[in-house]
Amino acid sequence: MPFSEILDQSAATDYLQKSVLGHVPQALLFCGPSGVGKKKAALEFAKALNCLDPRARQTGDSCGLCAHCRAIERGTYGDVVLADFLYQARLELKGEPSDKDYEEELEKELAKQQRIKVDTIRDITAKSQQKSAAGGWKVFIVDEAQSMQAEAANALLKFIEEPPQKTVWILLTDKKAAMLKTILSRCQPLQFAPLPQATVEQLLREVAPQTQDPALAARYSQGSLTRALRAAQALDVMQTVPEGPAWPAAVAAALPRTMAAARQEAQAVLDVATLAAHRQWATQPQALRRKQLQQILKKLENYKIAVTRNVSPALTVETALMSLDKAGVRIFD
Repeated sequence: MPFSEILDQSAATDYLQKSVLGHVPQALLFCGPSGVGKKKAALEFAKALNCLDPRARQTGDSCGLCAHCRAIERGTYGDVVLADFLYQARLELKGEPSDKDYEEELEKELAKQQRIKVDTIRDITAKSQQKSAAGGWKVFIVDEAQSMQAEAANALLKFIEEPPQKTVWILLTDKKAAMLKTILSRCQPLQFAPLPQATVEQLLREVAPQTQDPALAARYSQGSLTRALRAAQALDVMQTVPEGPAWPAAVAAALPRTMAAARQEAQAVLDVATLAAHRQWATQPQALRRKQLQQILKKLENYKIAVTRNVSPALTVETALMSLDKAGVRIFD
């Protein structure tokens, strides 16, 4: 059954199945790191509420095969809306999907998205007031809920407090502390845990079979498939050139040419470098060596900040990797 496809989140999925069979909360807050199954769980919950197979419904699950389940999976079921940055980018584009340059313009617009805006919330709250097309449950999922502008969060308040019958709101966040207390007080929290390293490696092999070293990328994932994918990208860059005195400069030279892409990849490289240094710090018994590694970690945090500003990503990466090399921190061991 589809809920079983969400790996190592049994506490969350058990709660959702019981809710399908009993009381469905009017607003849920899925908390936990990115890339651990929150979005998939929200969509599977929507399927379970709207599945046409009575045998699956009796277990609080969905069949995954009926017309409703397939439409929700494709994103074409009108009563289930996933409001994420892609949804918002599409709202902000003036063109139509059939236009010649639509996909290219959509990619550019998507790269700009940083906050869930009030116009997006107004769009989906208006849809929440419309009559259900299929007569089942209406499910509205807001991804990156912690990024909502204050005006957007306030616009959502009354709708999650008093939704129409058979309507449920699901907010997804990896930064619960950054959300308004008024929003938190109106939602039933549901915690999602980091994934075991073996599970991340398994998922990575399935979704990104081209990854050179899935086990190593999973080691740098912190229990998140999203972070594992970023780590895999960074490690691929770092493994394109042989290690040696010129390695930091060669890795820096291998970054993308466009500033936005270079910054993103530089951040991924710095994340891997930070985790490598932290792992050595955590297992280091000598006080002097731990102090040296603490200094390296502080430098790396400063490099991460520098990359977000008007500083060359290539120069920052080269300097960071040189610092790691001098400190004897190994990434591939």
